[in-house]
Amino acid sequence: MNGFASSLAPHIQALLELKHALGLPYEESERHLRHFDAMWAQEFPGQSTLTRDMATAWTVGRPSEHVNGQMRRITPVRQLAKHMSGLGVTAYVIPSGIPGKQVRYRPHIFSHEQLRAIFDAADSTRAAGYGGQRHLIIPVIFRMIYCLGLRPGEARRLYRNDVDLARGAVSIRESKGHKDRLVFMSPDLHDYCRSYDVAISAYHPDRMPFFPNRSGSFYNASSIDYWFHELLTTAGPAVVASPGSPPRPYDLRHAHVIESINRWVRAGRDPEALVAYLSLHLGHSNPEDTWYYFHLAADFHPDLRRLANTGLEAILPEASHEIR
Repeated sequence: MNGFASSLAPHIQALLELKHALGLPYEESERHLRHFDAMWAQEFPGQSTLTRDMATAWTVGRPSEHVNGQMRRITPVRQLAKHMSGLGVTAYVIPSGIPGKQVRYRPHIFSHEQLRAIFDAADSTRAAGYGGQRHLIIPVIFRMIYCLGLRPGEARRLYRNDVDLARGAVSIRESKGHKDRLVFMSPDLHDYCRSYDVAISAYHPDRMPFFPNRSGSFYNASSIDYWFHELLTTAGPAVVASPGSPPRPYDLRHAHVIESINRWVRAGRDPEALVAYLSLHLGHSNPEDTWYYFHLAADFHPDLRRLANTGLEAILPEASHEIR
């Protein structure tokens, strides 16, 4: 049953089908459920009831595991137990207080010099000895995340036909909140992507992903994280030495939005219209989500500062979203 080995296979598959029917990618959660299924099959063979002991064994923290990662690992198993209970099947639901309070991530705000160092490092990427065309992909995928304000997962899951190289438009499908949207490339990025398409097509002429791995499929989130860590190492300590949390690929999206806010505000754009536009551009289901970025921007127009402080200080919604 799609590779599941434990007696919970029918319930796991039913939960995944439900999530996908609702339009949720559920990619990272499915990966955790597969690991949970493998543990169950090995340590509790033949057991068809999700007991407290079994669930508790899954919640135990792993060496060097961050509490946020532990929470992301536990949440789908909690959802599975709730799904089973809703069907009248006995299942222990892991209490909501486990593993503890989530640690809020403070976005790393890049300077222009730091961004230049990162993209210079991307442009110096060498081909991998084991195949794949990372030296072509890395400079483009991180530029698309930054220049278009994409979530990293949105960029790596792009299909080739999502990128309209005739018009310079990119269709984002199955975005967070089930909101499809269309974003447009700058002339420079448009030219960059056209050159990339020609180069990668020599290796993958019939590819479906815009960014294919060596087997012609999509890269996973860990590849993007690993590549970004490589870029930071190459760029040097000046990129990570500034205050804030260690940089992540998602911070390139933050950098795009903050740069847009500062540029538009300096140009005298209307603040109310700016919020509405950014919500559409970023694929936010709720415009209040967009206010998060006004707290990060370095330069505030007086009207924006007033609007950003009207009872929204506690609403920092994107600090807890799934970023992959």
